Amino acid sequence: MKGIASNLALLGGLLLANPALAERCGDSATPLSQVQGAGDQSPLAGRRVAVEGVITLDGRGPQGLGGFYLQALPQDADRDPTTSDAVFVYTRASGGAVGQHVRVRGRVKEFHGLTEIAAGDQLRVCGRSGLPDPVVLSFPLPADPEALEGMRVAFADPVTVVDTHDLGRYGLVTLAGNDPRYPYSLSPQQQLLLDDRSLDQNPADLPWPRPGLTANHTLRSGSLLSPVEGVLDFRYDRWRLQPDRWPSVVGGNTRPDWPAPPANGTLRVASFNLLNFFNGDGRGGGFPTSRGADSPAELTRQRQKLVSAIEGLQADIVGVMELENDGRGPDAAVAQLVAALGHDWAAVRPQDAGDDAIRVGLLYRADRVEPVGESDSLDEAPFDAFSRVPLAQTFRVRDSGETLRVVANHFKSRSCRHARGANADQGDGEGCYAPVRARSARTLLAWLDDLPPQRTLVLGDLNSHATDTPLRMLAEGGFRRPAVLAGDDGYSYRFHGVRGTLDYLLPDPSLQARVMGGAVWHINADEPPVLDYNLEYHSGDRADRLYGPGPWRSSDHDPVYLDLRL
Repeated sequence: MKGIASNLALLGGLLLANPALAERCGDSATPLSQVQGAGDQSPLAGRRVAVEGVITLDGRGPQGLGGFYLQALPQDADRDPTTSDAVFVYTRASGGAVGQHVRVRGRVKEFHGLTEIAAGDQLRVCGRSGLPDPVVLSFPLPADPEALEGMRVAFADPVTVVDTHDLGRYGLVTLAGNDPRYPYSLSPQQQLLLDDRSLDQNPADLPWPRPGLTANHTLRSGSLLSPVEGVLDFRYDRWRLQPDRWPSVVGGNTRPDWPAPPANGTLRVASFNLLNFFNGDGRGGGFPTSRGADSPAELTRQRQKLVSAIEGLQADIVGVMELENDGRGPDAAVAQLVAALGHDWAAVRPQDAGDDAIRVGLLYRADRVEPVGESDSLDEAPFDAFSRVPLAQTFRVRDSGETLRVVANHFKSRSCRHARGANADQGDGEGCYAPVRARSARTLLAWLDDLPPQRTLVLGDLNSHATDTPLRMLAEGGFRRPAVLAGDDGYSYRFHGVRGTLDYLLPDPSLQARVMGGAVWHINADEPPVLDYNLEYHSGDRADRLYGPGPWRSSDHDPVYLDLRL
């Protein structure tokens, strides 16, 4: 009787999740490789099949993937490199777990490019089974990863995080074999999404870096992750890896130190794109505005971060871009930013800021430098409609009496909105509106030639890479990027996983030998956007938990600074 009871207990552990299902484990079944087939679409789509295999990753449960991944038992794998031995099973059944052999019956379907079996609750647990060994991957990926869809895979070496744009919204980061720099780009085979095993949007907790993202525990682009292993998945037109365990940061790009103060006798000048600093009506109302903060609460968070970043630069003069163009009074955005910086700070009054919603500005430490005369502005084409009106101001260093002209600029963006004809993307790497930016450089040089002689530093967001036509033209005109800002670490922006340089400080020939140092302070471009000031797309108290008043992700551009001995 004891033996019978023992056998009955064992049988009880192998019962159906749906007892009405009459099939037994080991009955005739369709090989998973036949379900997948050798093409993008299953040759069995629309048919009902019975399959068996081992659960390799379980994505059921609240906010999960709605099913699990089933891979052929080692003895059932077909060894055909053109077909996958795994499939996603969409099911309501609760039976089975990772490492268990199960039998499933359901209908084969294609769901946004993913081959799956919709099984309802028709699942039987057959017993334990070892997990199949993962296929070892490296970049570039196979030209057609379809033959690995749903299978266990693993990277032998650490991989690089290159994009965290969708981390907060969908729990996604983009991985690559290295951290590319413009003009290199990432082909589909050179990148892979790392997913969070969930369909949840704006997840309350973000798994990376372990044990979870916080304001002071970040996942920066350029970080190395390991081990990266799990199931190769295809959803929403992108290949991705659903991890069977969370990888850890094992090196790469850590947060930089704060800049040291400039040496005695040197002047520090910085350039910083503020990412649309708008302050409503300046009296607590007028929200949302056309850009920037949508509420007083967001404005407070944005202002705290920007003040921390500007103070952290320890600069004497800061050229700023994407400042709201709302006049000169006490309610203006620039006036309230200066007030937040403190009584030592002041702003140059432009002669003409143009009609654009945003403008450039020059902030300065009034206890260290003072303006000499009035500012100069250039409002002729293309600065009347495309690029923002440049602002030039000569400053005198209070301690030494030395003078320097600083010219703030913001050339037309590379966005292709409304781009037509020659302004459309020509496929030469310079992006849309390239002729406008080239004309901006040419017109700027002619204007500077007409101003009284003075040592001059051109700065700003030129929306041009270092090899683009505007930078070549400015270099020919004498305004060259100094070597201290031109190395591999000289990037200031990231776009689609690629590092690039859009922000510059360009001394004229008289200043080149006076450059004592400088750097790009990487506080923004490498940081996840979910750490910025915005309050939308957060669930529960996540916005508060992830917010820090420090400089990290105060903008999408990194500030750049240069030290000059005048």
